[in-house]
Amino acid sequence: MSLSVRNFLLIDEAHLEFETGFHVLTGETGAGKSILLDALGLIRGERASAQQVRAGAKQAVVEALFSTDGRPEALRWLEEMGFEPAEEILLVREVGRQGKSVCRINGRTVTVQMLRDLAARLIDVYGQHEHQSLLQPDRYARMLDGYGDASHQTLLEEYRRAHDLFTRADADLRAAQLGEEERLQRIDWLLFQLGEIRDLSPAPGEEEELEAEHRRLSHAGRILEDASRAYEMLDEGGQGVGAVTDVVAEIVETVEGLVKYDPGLAGILEMLQSAAANLSEAAHELRRYLETIEADPQKLQSVQERLHQLRRLMRKYGGSVESILESAATMENELSRLRNYEADLQERSEARIRAWEGMVSAARRLSLNRLALAERIQGKVQEQLRELAMPRAQFRIEVRWLGETEKGFRSDGADQVEFLFSANPGEPPAPLSKVASGGELSRLMLALKVVLADADDVPTLIFDEVDAGMSGQAAVVVGEKLVQVARRRQVICVTHLPQIAAMADGHHRIRKEQTEESTRTIVEVLEEADRIEEVARMLAGSAATEITRRQAREMLERRPVAPSNFRLG
Repeated sequence: MSLSVRNFLLIDEAHLEFETGFHVLTGETGAGKSILLDALGLIRGERASAQQVRAGAKQAVVEALFSTDGRPEALRWLEEMGFEPAEEILLVREVGRQGKSVCRINGRTVTVQMLRDLAARLIDVYGQHEHQSLLQPDRYARMLDGYGDASHQTLLEEYRRAHDLFTRADADLRAAQLGEEERLQRIDWLLFQLGEIRDLSPAPGEEEELEAEHRRLSHAGRILEDASRAYEMLDEGGQGVGAVTDVVAEIVETVEGLVKYDPGLAGILEMLQSAAANLSEAAHELRRYLETIEADPQKLQSVQERLHQLRRLMRKYGGSVESILESAATMENELSRLRNYEADLQERSEARIRAWEGMVSAARRLSLNRLALAERIQGKVQEQLRELAMPRAQFRIEVRWLGETEKGFRSDGADQVEFLFSANPGEPPAPLSKVASGGELSRLMLALKVVLADADDVPTLIFDEVDAGMSGQAAVVVGEKLVQVARRRQVICVTHLPQIAAMADGHHRIRKEQTEESTRTIVEVLEEADRIEEVARMLAGSAATEITRRQAREMLERRPVAPSNFRLG
């Protein structure tokens, strides 16, 4: 991920590149670390205001660029929303001086909700903000299921198929359930529609035949006149002009005489003889055709009426004779079902019962497996919390069965999964939103991330104040766990502890620069020498000393190395 911020609060311009693994943001209190998190909040769809625009600027702009590599959920979302495939995803939020904001995804203007939906699949922030994912109960079941092995995923898929089957069976039954009066009315209506189709009895291709006959009858006088003239020219002649057949016969006779002298004319003679035969046959057929032609106003009216009725039915039943016949077949089937209503309803009802029993059975198996998963996760998270300086904290996963009523069955099961937590002894675990502070929540999420590993597919995680109230060995443990999570996710941590800062793969320092005219926040990428100085400052609590520099150098030399084949960002 890379983040660009322009004219946002105290930042006139900042650009942060996060390549791989574990990154930290450090700086003195009040330097502006929270400003960067607020900028990310805009990208994540939080509310924008005019006060976020830096004094003297027309607008604030925040851009976040992500690779699509390793982000299947984000790619699926983009495809569903009609975006073209791309190797990168660019999220942009612009806030004007009047407080109006514009959101863009890969250059396309979108709603805040669309930006929020996509950002939730790309980045998650754990800190002081009440909207973070641990406070979104609808994500708990997915996190729990993600911990399951292949057999659990099979149970989940079996339930989804069973749920889909029941949904269809239920819809089929509801569609078939009619009152007696309504059923009889429907039968009458179908009989009426079928009656008008049967009365007309349309045949495939009939419209084209009627149109052709209509043209002939409509132009019978013109056809008779022109066909008669053509016949006369072919076979009778007149007004000093011989018939065409006679002229051609004479030509044939002449060429026959020439062939005696020049056999090379035999081919021409053959063509002329063929032409003479064809002309004679054409004259014969034309005479027969003339005998069939007559003006018949009554027949014309009959054809017009038939064509009118056919086209009326075509407009009513789909635009073609074939669609009329298909509609008739469909109505015949429905009529048969309605006449055998009780048997059909019984069959559908039995299908629904079978689907219901299958869904309940699949949901029970899934729920039992979730209970087992919850128990395993609870114990592992408890161990992690103890190592994260929360030895008396309690974490519970409650899987509550909702399958007593039909409404309890959802597309992912019939369970309500709740994460419960208590940081203090004597207090029973309660929903996270009621008991956990921001720092506690960050540490709990860190513990969960270590345990669940691949359960949540959000690739970029930001921890804010995960080290609140820690020092010494506890801070070292937190750093080690952040490194562990960063082997599978890109992790960015805002920290005040040198033990954590020294373990990072990348380090950004945030500082505030003040002049008589302005105050601004500056973000710097630290190279090795600068990192030694910054970690030394953090160790000293103020200005670095030679002792803290030596300690900082040793801490940085001991930091873990990120796997070379791992890349996110």
